[in-house]
Amino acid sequence: MIDHFMYGVPDLEDGLRWAEATFGVTPVRGGSHPSLGTCNALLSFGSTYLEIIAPDPEQTLTGTFGSRLATLNTGGLITWAARGDLRQIKRTLSDRGIECAGPIPTSRKTPAGQLLEWELLFPRRHLFGGLFPFFIDWLKCEHPSSTSPVAGELRSFVISVPDAENYLDMVSNLASDASLQSGESGLSVDVAVKDRRVTLASNPETLAIQGFT
Repeated sequence: MIDHFMYGVPDLEDGLRWAEATFGVTPVRGGSHPSLGTCNALLSFGSTYLEIIAPDPEQTLTGTFGSRLATLNTGGLITWAARGDLRQIKRTLSDRGIECAGPIPTSRKTPAGQLLEWELLFPRRHLFGGLFPFFIDWLKCEHPSSTSPVAGELRSFVISVPDAENYLDMVSNLASDASLQSGESGLSVDVAVKDRRVTLASNPETLAIQGFT
């Protein structure tokens, strides 16, 4: 099941202004990710959510994921996450020849001081970069889609990949609510916002970030 979409920006304040202009809603600040060099803000798309992620100016960025985000010239979709039983997913991916890092315990504190804890699983050494999801288990946390301001309702999520048949073999049964098409690499999210549609997309620069790994 789709968990969320990661939208990378080089500066969180600029990302907040972009989100407010695009959706007419102010994202909630999520907090910092220790050691990753990142901070985020969140908007709900119904059962999923958008994570706007940026370098954290309060952390040392050298060698972190945040340092890669700082190189972006413009925002865009970087990757996406699916949720489920991480240990079962790891076994499934191992059977398909994909090595994974994790499950990795992860946490952040909200601006209000609440500690959130969850686990992440990162597929590695595959050919799909940010087109391929990472996986998350929120454990006892409330899902962010239910605690973030509602910006709209997800209508479609399309993954475009040159080797669609091979990709489908790898991701089959792990995220069946995503649509797949053969073509130039890209991610596209269509959201119904009041009386209009908003489309979010990747670009070559954001896809090159390749998520956390």
